[in-house]
Amino acid sequence: MKYLLTPGIWLLALVSAASVVACVPDQTDQPDNKATMEVINEQTANKEAIRNLYEVILNERKFELLDNLISENYANDQGGKGVEGFKIGIYQVIEAFPDAKWEIEELIADGNKVMIRQRVNGTHEGNFQHIAPTGKTISNHGYAVYTFESGQIIYHQIMTDRLSFLQQLEILPADFSSLTNRSGDHVIFVDRFTVPRSAYGEFMKKVAYNRSYIKTLPGFIEDNMMVNEGDADPVELITIAVWQSQKHLEAAKKSVQDEYRRINFNPAEFTKEHGITMDRQVYAAVH
Repeated sequence: MKYLLTPGIWLLALVSAASVVACVPDQTDQPDNKATMEVINEQTANKEAIRNLYEVILNERKFELLDNLISENYANDQGGKGVEGFKIGIYQVIEAFPDAKWEIEELIADGNKVMIRQRVNGTHEGNFQHIAPTGKTISNHGYAVYTFESGQIIYHQIMTDRLSFLQQLEILPADFSSLTNRSGDHVIFVDRFTVPRSAYGEFMKKVAYNRSYIKTLPGFIEDNMMVNEGDADPVELITIAVWQSQKHLEAAKKSVQDEYRRINFNPAEFTKEHGITMDRQVYAAVH
């Protein structure tokens, strides 16, 4: 017996076949789901490792767990290597702030890095970076970036609000207008430098020249400098210059730039060559 397909049946057959083909995934256009999941799983694991670092290892003082978290290839900008190099900074904080507690305010993973916004609270009861105990309670925020390799930390960098930290310890005044009791629309010019020890001597020569020069300029009132020297590397410095007004400050900037050109000194090239970083802030006195 022969079966004949009418034109309508043929059309239905073709549509059905096309539907079947459309349902078959094109393997060439599909993402590598396995690789994607591996990346997601790795990032999740790294985030949990950092959460454990803060909530358990640091806050519960279970430092023996660092042996599994810190790679033997770990190195930081201060010259620390391996797990012992990682511990140095932690121990310095806890010795100075025995009740220190860390909080994670935000946690983000990207590739092999985990970035967090953190806050540390504690009471200053021991020497910290050559600052004698003050008994003051601090709540200092900052940011940290951790780099992972095979599930372990191989590098990390922490950036904190150093100015606020020194103000909370009352090393620096909370109100910079207290640096002078003279009347006027005073402007306080604050520079914070991080200087590798290898460049410290040369840098201080430049600072001394600058401080000597600005004292000759109109509108200058006074200046101060704080150095957190000791054996730290890099060295941190804060310079503060008080000017009678914003107008005097702008004129002083121009005069300093002209003087640098006269003596053939390029600050940008100098800081880049020696690995020096600078953070600048300007404050107005409030009356």
